[in-house]
Amino acid sequence: MKRKRILTGLVVALVLAGAFEAEAGPDSLVLYYRHPAVYWEEALPLGNGSLGAMLFGAVGTEHLQLNFDELWSGGPRNWNNPEARKLLPKVRKLIFEGKFVEAYKLCRGMQGPYTESYEPLGDLWITFDHGDRGWRYRRELDLKTVATVRYRIGDVTYTRQVLTSYPDSVLAIRLTADRPGMLSFTLYLTSPLRHRSFLEGQIYGIHGRAPSHVGPAHGDETTPVVYAEADTGNGMWFRCGVRVLPEGGKMWLDGDGVHVRNADAATVLLAAATSFNGYDKVPTTQGKNPAPIVRRVLERAASRSWSSLLTRHVQDYKTLFDRVSLELGSSAAKQDMPTDQRLVKLGANDPDLVETLFQFGRYLLIASSRPGTQPANLQGIWNHWVRPPWSSNYTININTEMNYWPAEVCNLSECHEPLFDMVAALAKNGRETARVNYGCRGWVAHHNTDLWRQTAPVGDFGKGDPRWAMWPMGGVWLSRHLWEHYAFSGDTTFLRDRAYPILKSAAQFCLDWLVDDGHGHLVTAPSTSPEHAFILPDGRKSAVCYATTADMALIWDLFTNVAEAAEVLGCDPAFRDSVLQARSKLYPPPIGKDGRLLEWPEEWQDEDPHHRHQSHLIGLHPGRQITKWGTPELFEAAR
Repeated sequence: MKRKRILTGLVVALVLAGAFEAEAGPDSLVLYYRHPAVYWEEALPLGNGSLGAMLFGAVGTEHLQLNFDELWSGGPRNWNNPEARKLLPKVRKLIFEGKFVEAYKLCRGMQGPYTESYEPLGDLWITFDHGDRGWRYRRELDLKTVATVRYRIGDVTYTRQVLTSYPDSVLAIRLTADRPGMLSFTLYLTSPLRHRSFLEGQIYGIHGRAPSHVGPAHGDETTPVVYAEADTGNGMWFRCGVRVLPEGGKMWLDGDGVHVRNADAATVLLAAATSFNGYDKVPTTQGKNPAPIVRRVLERAASRSWSSLLTRHVQDYKTLFDRVSLELGSSAAKQDMPTDQRLVKLGANDPDLVETLFQFGRYLLIASSRPGTQPANLQGIWNHWVRPPWSSNYTININTEMNYWPAEVCNLSECHEPLFDMVAALAKNGRETARVNYGCRGWVAHHNTDLWRQTAPVGDFGKGDPRWAMWPMGGVWLSRHLWEHYAFSGDTTFLRDRAYPILKSAAQFCLDWLVDDGHGHLVTAPSTSPEHAFILPDGRKSAVCYATTADMALIWDLFTNVAEAAEVLGCDPAFRDSVLQARSKLYPPPIGKDGRLLEWPEEWQDEDPHHRHQSHLIGLHPGRQITKWGTPELFEAAR
């Protein structure tokens, strides 16, 4: 897997979270540091699906890096490319003539623009008057409740508790000292985006605007970050507000932030909103006003005590988290051993650490994907770059799907909902892309999408590499998530009203996209195996051919699911028959001379035999075409 998997894989993020430990024994699921985070990757992730935070935990100045799920660059635009339809027959002719290198080059003309980028909201800073020389330091994330930072300065113990509440839509921080009048601090906000500070009654905050375009970090644009000068067009408005509720002492607000002196305790509430009003709406002229949203959320949260906020957060969160438990045995680790040491010294030999790893994956999915929010993107909801790696978008040739593999099997069906909403929007936009780019029915999506639900192949109209850009199977793969939800839930209403129309439309695209190879098989052409390439017998490289094993497996899976759905619903018998007939003609999974399942339709040499992608195994997992008992020869070839 490439570096982006480090931030994409929900479970792997435990390594990024750093060093922790279960203080109260194997069942407590508490992860902890003995030191503050130095790098962003070491900070503790928190989220309520919309609002994300990375907690650093320094003694003298607390730093929480902030994100909001709707805050992206750009806006709706036309990404479809009519030239693709003109080039398609030429590309196919070259492919069937065996001119794969030439076809590879010609595919560059079939691309659209790059997707837009997921943007950071800003940074919350709390500078304490007590200095930065704390001892008996502990920073922890309790996977069942909140994050906590605790340390001692002199004879005073300071504690910070941090949560991100889904029911109250806020980030809440509880600051306490165990001696009266010892809590003094200044709080302020910054952002790497264009912004200004504001004061509105008891609310301090920042108001700003996202860029109208941000090119990918790997791109070569002369001006990769562009801001609109007018108050119209693309580039959404954002707003982040803070209310501080001190207990004792005094407080005042000014342009530099919120100042609290000699308090006993304080509760900090933070809320955010944007002008985003839908993937098909211009975020300025057709957008929402974020100001009253932030004000309303903060007023409602401020009417509750810290105890009430905590109770509501824990009760809501535990209804999801407590559905699954895992016990693998007793831990060999000492209870005071931080998790970074446990990772190094014990690793998988520490069953409690493995249990924690499993539950941390569920924690991250809950934190980055809740009903009504955007789905978890390439980095969940956590990103501090204006030009993040791979735009922190939705890479739908594997990464988005990986994010949601734990949803049904780990009893988090509700967390799947944002993905279903995105797929429905992609199906709408993808119908136009299928028509304009390829002259096909149904809907199509390629390997990248964003908040605006781009469905065309990316690549800046010719600069992108077809090995990743020319992959019209994104909609096919995403559709199986809707079938998976039905398979686990048995919800026929969901299948009829939400899933089946999308499955059928994706299958219609495939029926039109498939072509006869002249030997009685239906194949995809052009066809790629995501982000991989092959070496021809003459030594030249290409990534474009026909009937890659991944393509055929995904279409087999879709045709199987849509046929079963039609049977369950008792509808579309003629369409079901046409799908099953086409499935019987799909190019079969090829087996090489050495007995392995091939990635390509012919036994070409892999450009990289150790390539991170294993896309040709989709028929084994997550698909169901290859099984030990149903297709033993293919099962052994996959092995």
